[in-house]
Amino acid sequence: MAVALAVYFTWRSGAIPGGFDNPAAILALIVCPPFILSIAAGPALDADLAIVLIAGTIVLANAFLYAGVAAGGYFVFTSLRRRRS
Repeated sequence: MAVALAVYFTWRSGAIPGGFDNPAAILALIVCPPFILSIAAGPALDADLAIVLIAGTIVLANAFLYAGVAAGGYFVFTSLRRRRS
């Protein structure tokens, strides 16, 4: 979640442009796939509710994504370990 927050605040400050034609934006998308929501939101949101919803969605979606990857990796690891024993 810290990575997603860092990506979000970097994008919000303007260091990462809104489109995906910049290497920084592509790297942010690789590290945090829910960053794709930045296209829908745009970097200049004025409503506080919209900012909270977009940031919360990016952070929580990234957390659930990596939790699922970790659970899948644990399943594969334990399955292979049982098979060897």
